[in-house]
Amino acid sequence: MPDLTKAFLQWKHNQGLACLRPDPIEENNECKTTVAFQIATAGYLGGSPVQPMLAVSLECLELYHQIRRRKPSFSVQAMVKVLCALHNRTYYQSLRDQFSVAFDAYLEILRQVKSLVDQALERDTLHWRMLHACPACDYKQLDEPPLYPARLDAFDGNNSLKRVNGSGHADECCFTSSYLISTDEVEQFKDDVRLRPGTHTAAVHAESETSVVQQEPSVKTSAPLEPPLAIEVSTDSSCTDNWKAVNTIAENTTNMFEQTGVFVSACRHGIIQTLVEMRRSGELAKYALATTNKLIDVYGPNGVTGYDIGCSFSKTVAASSIADKVKRVNHRFVVNSFHGHAHNHRCQLQYHMLYQEGLGIEDLETCECVFSGSNAVAPLIRHASYFHWLQFIDLQFDQWDQDRYQELSQFLYNNYKQALDIINDVTPAVEELKAQLNLEDTDFHRWNVEELEYLVSLASEVEYDPQKMAYVEALQSLMMAEAKYGGITSVQFLSYVPADFTQNSGLRKGPQQATRAREVECRAAHNKLLLEMNAVLDLERRIGVTQRWTPADPEYQEALKYLHNRRFIHAVQHLEGLVVQRLFELAKANLAGTGYKMRQQISNAITQHSTAIRNALERYNQLAPLQTPPREVLKFSEVASYVWLGEFELLKHSRQEVLTKPWVSKANREVAGKYFKIVRAHEEIGRLNIEITRLQKWVDDEDAHLFTTATSLSIRKLYDKRKRVNDVHRMRLQAIYALPGFSGVINELQNATPIEVDEDDTLCDEAARLESYIA
Repeated sequence: MPDLTKAFLQWKHNQGLACLRPDPIEENNECKTTVAFQIATAGYLGGSPVQPMLAVSLECLELYHQIRRRKPSFSVQAMVKVLCALHNRTYYQSLRDQFSVAFDAYLEILRQVKSLVDQALERDTLHWRMLHACPACDYKQLDEPPLYPARLDAFDGNNSLKRVNGSGHADECCFTSSYLISTDEVEQFKDDVRLRPGTHTAAVHAESETSVVQQEPSVKTSAPLEPPLAIEVSTDSSCTDNWKAVNTIAENTTNMFEQTGVFVSACRHGIIQTLVEMRRSGELAKYALATTNKLIDVYGPNGVTGYDIGCSFSKTVAASSIADKVKRVNHRFVVNSFHGHAHNHRCQLQYHMLYQEGLGIEDLETCECVFSGSNAVAPLIRHASYFHWLQFIDLQFDQWDQDRYQELSQFLYNNYKQALDIINDVTPAVEELKAQLNLEDTDFHRWNVEELEYLVSLASEVEYDPQKMAYVEALQSLMMAEAKYGGITSVQFLSYVPADFTQNSGLRKGPQQATRAREVECRAAHNKLLLEMNAVLDLERRIGVTQRWTPADPEYQEALKYLHNRRFIHAVQHLEGLVVQRLFELAKANLAGTGYKMRQQISNAITQHSTAIRNALERYNQLAPLQTPPREVLKFSEVASYVWLGEFELLKHSRQEVLTKPWVSKANREVAGKYFKIVRAHEEIGRLNIEITRLQKWVDDEDAHLFTTATSLSIRKLYDKRKRVNDVHRMRLQAIYALPGFSGVINELQNATPIEVDEDDTLCDEAARLESYIA
């Protein structure tokens, strides 16, 4: 392969600029005698390294390389069929195999050329890519103000990129990816968590794991990032039950697939940091723990990571071997904005992005965007060898990062504009409402503390004896059975007239059937009465009741009150679950790449959920007036607009003193939500001002470094490519500086021209307005 790399560089140099010298490659006369070397210098790559029977032009391979980067679902087979059609050749499988071999060799040549370029630019140090892929996150300046959190990341798992077990078993090639966290790094956490999230006992770490943590050098955090609501809460994470179906995989799936998906992490700007392959399992804790450990080792203290189950994962980390390490570097976990809507309100007050200081307007749903792009690769790697599975995932992620880097300035521009719009549009309304309701800024923070304290107190309450509630239910069922049996047996005789009888066979058929039906109904009512009596007697024996309760007894009335409340809570929970499903189906309806049949299924699911919501709402409205005090009757339009599922949390509890709290009022809650949006918008602008300065400094320094180092053709081409992209950044930075309300430092821009507003920019603005309207 080094010989082919030399031949490739020689061919590129012959086509390149004559004023530049070739790339520094050691000459070897022996390599020039090989057929593969001679073919490569002529601009072709053979399907075999020894005696190739077919050769593909390097220009054709580069064309397919660029197509595959932009259209991952375009397979080798499709490309070969296109070439056969252009050259009037019959397609054979052998042509596809030889083209695939040549393309693999071409990708390996490109990787070796990149390695040589990285060495020349001194970019071959450990974790260089992770530390420099996103300049807005990592290109820190000495004179910049402190930024807390220091960085915002997200990680999540996806099961689309599966690989069937045994596929390509004859391919023993190995692929090295800079994204991949090795299996050894992951497996050290396989037995790390001794207890499941939600338990109250601290985990005992293994001695080896503890010793490793203790040997870590202490890191001094610049400023502690304490959660804004520091209240001792229960470790129960019932809100994560909504994600059980996502995090578990059926046994037949783990038996069929060797790789059941991937677990990735990315910065808030969408640039991918790490990749973990999920082997024969669902989304296990060891993948997230290995990723967390890697992020802390590379990026250091004061980081925040968004995860769809960040609440329970925080407790998982606290019971792991890296618990001390995470605490020492002050690393925190939060719940992504969209996923947070399906968590209970107690969890939202502690982990949702809206209530976390310093996080700005970021939603940290970055991984969902990554997966929407990587899903296009899935059909082509399902039956691939492990080498090709990892190679094409790496190729997809590399192109994804290049696209995200090119859109980095657009990200900053859109967020700055969105933050300014929130401040300008929402602030007057909030100030007016604050004046009308006589509210101060401190009231909104105090309400969150009070509400969290209330929800925590509910979790610590002792539940009423379920056997007593079952006893009251049994007594009610017994009364209904007695009433039904008494109604049937109240008429002791049946009246017949002579016309009802026949001359030879007694009663006619019609009266005879009526009599038998009455007898069957009577026997059924009697059996039901005996069953209910036995149930009541059994409960009386268990509870120790010597005298049967009556509706006038205090014990009966107290149990009946809890019974009504429990039925009401179940009705609210059922209604909440239906709204969650409807919310998810509405989100799926707009996913890119959704097929026609899938869209039809989603549309039918939305219709069914709407009908189910109406039925559940009718049940809720029947029970609401029976509560003490009576609860408000809801309309379908109100329930369908519940985006913050924390609203359901307050519906479940009917304490009289809670209904008098200011944070229960719908008007006050709306004002509080808008207030926190304004606070987060100001934080976003502060963060963007720093990131904008970092990006401008990066593009200037990178262009200068590449220009002075561009003595070889490969580096010169890299300089031309990066210079073109960096000029786009300069144009967009100029547009940011021109925004009304820009409060950052305006630095001098070189070679900047006015930015052109394209269709994508308009669509981004429309999407931002739609998101603001929905929220």
